[in-house]
Amino acid sequence: MTVQSIHFAATSRAPVDLGNGLIMRWSSRADTANVSALVGASFRWMTFHNPPADGVIPGPNEFFAAGARRLLTGKNATMSEHDYALIEDTKREEGKNPIVACVSLHRLRAFYGSVDLFFGKPELVATDPEYRNQGFVRKLLKEMIHPESDARGDVLQLIPGIPHFYRQFGYEYALCSFNSGKIEDVEKLPKLGKDQKMEPYRLRKATEDDIPYLVSMSTKDRVDPCAEVGLYYGQEYWQWTVHDIYQVPLNKKIDRNRDSQIVVDAATGEDVGFTVTSQAFGLKIEVFVVDSSKAFISEALYPILRGLAANEKKRLEALKAAETDAEEAEKIKTEGFSMLVGLPQAHPVCQLLGPTMTPPGKLPGFRFFTRIADYAKFIKAVQPELEKRLANSPMAGTTGRVQLDFYRIVEGNNAKGLEIVLEKGKMVEIHHWAKPSYEQNVEQFLKDQKEGKPKPRTFRAAFAPLTFTALVTGERSFEELQFSYGENTCESDDARLLLNILFPKVTQHVDTFYW
Repeated sequence: MTVQSIHFAATSRAPVDLGNGLIMRWSSRADTANVSALVGASFRWMTFHNPPADGVIPGPNEFFAAGARRLLTGKNATMSEHDYALIEDTKREEGKNPIVACVSLHRLRAFYGSVDLFFGKPELVATDPEYRNQGFVRKLLKEMIHPESDARGDVLQLIPGIPHFYRQFGYEYALCSFNSGKIEDVEKLPKLGKDQKMEPYRLRKATEDDIPYLVSMSTKDRVDPCAEVGLYYGQEYWQWTVHDIYQVPLNKKIDRNRDSQIVVDAATGEDVGFTVTSQAFGLKIEVFVVDSSKAFISEALYPILRGLAANEKKRLEALKAAETDAEEAEKIKTEGFSMLVGLPQAHPVCQLLGPTMTPPGKLPGFRFFTRIADYAKFIKAVQPELEKRLANSPMAGTTGRVQLDFYRIVEGNNAKGLEIVLEKGKMVEIHHWAKPSYEQNVEQFLKDQKEGKPKPRTFRAAFAPLTFTALVTGERSFEELQFSYGENTCESDDARLLLNILFPKVTQHVDTFYW
C-alpha cells in the first residue's frame, strides 16, 4: 500500500560548513550505523530495565540505538531517513565516530478540539562527550530543526528529555500523557464461564489489509473520547506499526514494536474493534476500541483481556526458549505477569475494571516540553475551535479586544504580546501586540475622544514569558498559572471568564513512543 508521506523538506537541505572540519547537514540512510552508535553511547545511563552496579559504567544502550536504526529505515511513521539533523567532524581520527551530534525531527498528526493539526517533535538528541558544551544542540535546534518544523506548518514542537534542559531553547512544560493503571496478575482475570464453550470474542493479528479499517476506527472520539488536545493515529502510523516495521531487520529482545489486534465477534466473524499493546515496560494496553454499534464493551472486555494475556504468554515463552543465558531466561516470567492499562481513567475500560485494576497515582504522567514560537499563528490555526467554545458559552457574541501582555520577547517566542479582536463572537484580527506605555494610552484616549469613537471593550491579562503555552494547550488553568507565577494577572472578572472559556484545562492524549 502506498502512503502519501507527511514528511517533506520545507527548507534548504544544503550542508553548512561550520569550520574546522565540522559540517552541519541532514541525514541519509547511509548514516544509520554512526547515528545509532552515537545514540547508544549517549544514552548509556538510561538503563530502565537493568540499572548498572555501583562503580560500573554501562555499555551502549541497545534499546535507544535500535530506535535510531528504526528512525532511519525510510519507512518509519514519524520521519523520513532524511530528517535527522547531524553535525559531522570530517577530520576526526580514523576509528572514531564522525557523527558527533544529532537531533531527529518527527512529524505527528494532532488535534485541538475539532481542528486537525501537525506537531513537530525533536527526538533522540545526542552529543558525543568529547564535543559537549559547544552549543551543538542549540545550533541544530535553532538553525535546522525549528526552522524546518515551522516551515512545514507544525503549530508547535514537543520534546521529552532532560529535566529543565530544554527551557533554554524556549520550551515550557505544556503537554502531558496520563499514568497507567495496572492489573497486577493476569491469572486473576475472570475466567470464561462454565456454560461457555468458547470465547465470544477473539483476537487476530492485524495485517496490511486491515489498515483502512483501523484508520476508520481510530477516530479521536473512539480512541480517547475525553481528550480535547493531543495526537491521533493516521495512516502512516498504522502502515508502520502493522506492516512496514516487519519489513526491516528486528531483534526480538531489543526492538519493542507494538502489537495491533483486530477484535472479532466469534459468532458472526465480524470485526468489531481493535487493540494496541506495547511491551517496552511489560504488557501495556495503549488503545482499546470496541464499535458500540456492533458490540457491548462490557461483554467484550474480559474476553479481549484474556486474549491479550494469552498472546503475551506465548510471546514470553518464545523469548524464554530462545534465551541462551540460563540466568536471563529465569528472569522471564511467563505466568502471573501484570498488565498495564495505559488508558485515561474516564475510559470505559477503566470504569468497567473497577477494583480489578490498581488505579494510577495522582502525580502527572510523562510531561513534554512544548514550544509555540508564534502565538498569533497558533491561535489562527485553532481559531475554529476557539470560536466554537465561545459560541457555546455565556459570552457568545462578544465584541471587544483581548490584549495579552507577555512582558518581553524571549527565546522560543517572537512577540511581547498578543491581541485578538472579537466582533460578535468571531475573531476578525489576531496579531502580535505590545503593551503601550501609560502616556501612549492617554494619547490614544484623547484621540478617540476627539474623533468621537467609543471606548472599546477590552479584556486584559498578563503572562510570564512562555507560560501562556500551558494555557493554550489546556495543561494548566488560568488560576493554576496565577498561583505558580506572580506575573500572571487578569485585569477584570469578565477577562478571566473569557480566558477560561477560550482556554479551559482539558484532557490530553499524547502517545508518541511508537517509533
